[in-house]
Amino acid sequence: MPNNMSEFLKDYSEIKKVFEQNGVQKPFLCCGKSFESSYLFEYLQQFNPVVFDNIRPNPRFDDMLTAAEVFKAENCDFMVAAGGGSVMDSAKMIRILTNNSEETALYGEIENNAVKTLFIPTTAGTGSEATRISVFYLNETHKYSVHNLDFIPDYILFDEKLLETLPLYQKKATCLDALCHSIESYWSAKATDESREYAKKSIKLFFENKDGYMGNTKEGNLGMLWASYYGGKAINISGTVSPHALCYNITMNFNTAHGHSVAILLSVIYEYMLEKAGETELFKSFSKVMGGKTAADGLRIFNSILDEFALEKPKADIKVIDGFVSEVNVSKLKTNPVLFDENDIKEIYKRTLCR
Repeated sequence: MPNNMSEFLKDYSEIKKVFEQNGVQKPFLCCGKSFESSYLFEYLQQFNPVVFDNIRPNPRFDDMLTAAEVFKAENCDFMVAAGGGSVMDSAKMIRILTNNSEETALYGEIENNAVKTLFIPTTAGTGSEATRISVFYLNETHKYSVHNLDFIPDYILFDEKLLETLPLYQKKATCLDALCHSIESYWSAKATDESREYAKKSIKLFFENKDGYMGNTKEGNLGMLWASYYGGKAINISGTVSPHALCYNITMNFNTAHGHSVAILLSVIYEYMLEKAGETELFKSFSKVMGGKTAADGLRIFNSILDEFALEKPKADIKVIDGFVSEVNVSKLKTNPVLFDENDIKEIYKRTLCR
């Protein structure tokens, strides 16, 4: 199977077949601690996996290095990642670090290996199972990303039952991340016809399944997993734009979930861009995807979701804003639909945190 394609399992019983087909002797299970109370974790115990559960919400490269050493020491031969985006992003790098040095993995030409992967998302938001990107932190505070086509897993399992026990806040934050992925992908200067089709499909699935997802129905949870997946497919082509670029300062400093941080920023940035650019064809086209007519309708509809979810904006002293601005690499915002300079970024942070 090509490394840029994934096979979807029908249900968890097919995991055994996958292991048999690949001659798996000792799987490595990268997961969050909450996964260990699931029925699926119990099912996997029959295969005697080596479990690594030291995955922090904003994954750290140091933890990935430690995990790769465990993988090698235990002679593991298959990677299972069961969790949210932090777990899946970690698993991507752990697998690569088993045969690449730290320096090569970060800065060089990565050599692939024969280790197959199965990703089981336990949240509907990041779409990491669909992307060639691993995002993590170096030295606790420096966000870093590595892009490699071989990060796309060989197998994916969607099991909507795993979403039933998610805390309400995490359900809200993760599905907002999926929605923001699709919005930013649609806006991006790197968007293609293909990526916009994925983004539109994801947005349509979000609205079709939002109520069922929040009501914890089987259909709603499964539908939101697919919304997240297609959002991931969209950003795998186009990347994200300014809301994601600016949100990490908020996530790391205010203890808000990633999806919460990016959503409150997207609202402010959307309004700010409309002030600067007005009713552009892009924004009018996007608004129709959201179910509106004018560019302002798209913002109104997005804000109605934030109001429904009742996520509070963190508050900050204006003195911290300059520090946040200095952490943003303006050159990486070139794909934003409206170009920003440092003064724009400062104003956006002020509107988000100081009013």
